[in-house]
Amino acid sequence: MTAHFKGPELLAEYNYAVFAAEGFEPLMRFEQSPPPGSLVADFQLTMLATGEQVSMQEVCRRHLLTVFEFGSVT
Repeated sequence: MTAHFKGPELLAEYNYAVFAAEGFEPLMRFEQSPPPGSLVADFQLTMLATGEQVSMQEVCRRHLLTVFEFGSVT
């Protein structure tokens, strides 16, 4: 399996029949992730609790430690 699919091909590859590591690990691309402590690009976020629009920089200023989860493999 290659992790370079896009669009419908990626969706078909992601929706595997059996939950096994070899089905999702190639999609995770940990080697392409920035290391902990790296600066991130600034972009707009919506606070789910309030609907407030904030920038990534503002969230990081408000909280010393911030974790962003952008997806799920469940």
